[in-house]
Amino acid sequence: MNKLSKILSFVSISLLIMTNVQAQDWNVSAEQKDMKLGVAFTEDTQDAGNAIFKKSCKMCHGDITVAATNERALPLAPNLGATDWQKANSDGEIFTKISNGKGGMPPFGGSLSDDDRWKVVAFIRTAYDGYTPPASDGAAASAKPKAPAFEGTIKDIETTYDDKGNKFIVKVIAVDEQGHPAVAQGIKLDFFVKRYFGDMALVEGQRTDENGEVVIEAGKLNADNEGSISVIARTSDKAIVSEKNITIGYPEEWENPILGRHIWGTSARTPIWMLVSYLVFTFGTLSVLGWAAFQLLRIRNLRER
Repeated sequence: MNKLSKILSFVSISLLIMTNVQAQDWNVSAEQKDMKLGVAFTEDTQDAGNAIFKKSCKMCHGDITVAATNERALPLAPNLGATDWQKANSDGEIFTKISNGKGGMPPFGGSLSDDDRWKVVAFIRTAYDGYTPPASDGAAASAKPKAPAFEGTIKDIETTYDDKGNKFIVKVIAVDEQGHPAVAQGIKLDFFVKRYFGDMALVEGQRTDENGEVVIEAGKLNADNEGSISVIARTSDKAIVSEKNITIGYPEEWENPILGRHIWGTSARTPIWMLVSYLVFTFGTLSVLGWAAFQLLRIRNLRER
């Protein structure tokens, strides 16, 4: 009965919290609702917003997927790609909600700059075909023009390593509609280095340049004993994935701690007091275990008698 009471109390408190969170108002003023997108609606700002979203928002909201309605119920964070949610929220409302937070959603007004929050809004709007960005201003007019959409077929992704510049060069191999080699510009790529406990992302969602390439700074990476690492290059939609072992030229230098200069690294360096202490402790432990086993054997014999 006591256990059942605890379970019912937990469920009641959870429902109360969910109801309270749902009932809270975002408190977005009319002036805030009327705010327009504060950055140029370009690929650069969208990609930057995507990077910020993955670091700060994806853990709760998950991937933004285009859908007619938001099917996630509280306490789950909504799918920001739902058309009904997109229609119901202006640019200013989304910006204000990101800034102020509510309930389980923390406020990002103190951790992200105004530009960064507007970039997140720009990225969120890419999931809504009915979105019309505000009229171009000076910032938008000076932005880099959007690259034309690639209309060919991606065949593979090739990764090479420039040892002089310590850079990875990831190139998309593609053909046009006639089957001729083509430059795949504007393709979003992800690049990872394989690790034992999860892949380490070097870039995510970076677009290929006018040469169909993405150049990535390698930095200082830990390789195996032969100087090789395993890398994964893929399109961001995961349609094309390429994995390759690359020799980066500087093998991991592993030092055996036993061979180092330590007090008890080898028996020859171990002081006599430590050897004696170890032997006494070991002998004492074995003696106690032997005595306990002997007593158990005596008890068994007495019970049989």
